[in-house]
Amino acid sequence: MKTTKSILFFGLLALTSCNLSNVNPDKALGGDPLALAEEGNTFRVYTALEGVGISDVKVADVSADGVSTTTLNINVTNEKLLQWRDSFPYLNNVNGNSAELTLPGRVTTEGIQSVHKGDNFTLIKFDAKVGDKYQGKINGKTVVREVMSKSTEDDYAYGFFDIKVYRIEERGLGLPGLQKINYYVNHRFGIVGIEAVFEDGSTEKVSVFSDN
Repeated sequence: MKTTKSILFFGLLALTSCNLSNVNPDKALGGDPLALAEEGNTFRVYTALEGVGISDVKVADVSADGVSTTTLNINVTNEKLLQWRDSFPYLNNVNGNSAELTLPGRVTTEGIQSVHKGDNFTLIKFDAKVGDKYQGKINGKTVVREVMSKSTEDDYAYGFFDIKVYRIEERGLGLPGLQKINYYVNHRFGIVGIEAVFEDGSTEKVSVFSDN
């Protein structure tokens, strides 16, 4: 039975390597903030993944330059994810299997961008073409995000209806046991799905719903 949870995947918004696209990853995204990036907004995240608990997923702060910081509390007993404890970015106040997660970024009518230690790293621009790539560096790792597909019709299940999405593949995180991350993104609802693909071939999918 699926339960409301948020997991480490929710914040893997900040890394990647290969060729730069025509998008400069160091430039702050323009456009108007989407409603989901407003201070006080909360999120619901659904997954069948065992060994992960979550509470208080919300946009805790919005800076003057449009960076929304989402925070959550997590408790992890899943062995695959426990391997990430010493290398996963954004973790704060780690206490045993519990920690706080702080996820800063921009979500606007132009696209989605993570911000880590003051550096911007684009996840998607909503005028992107298949094959566009964005690169950044975190914890000494060069990571690449590549647009793998773009819906031409409503073909992604989102609650009780279907929507169009981009699929962005993220490689090079260097997390133990992880091969890549797939992000599913909509121009109105933001990140709606996150899928971790592990080196043993298994996958874990997370569905994300904004309350705004």
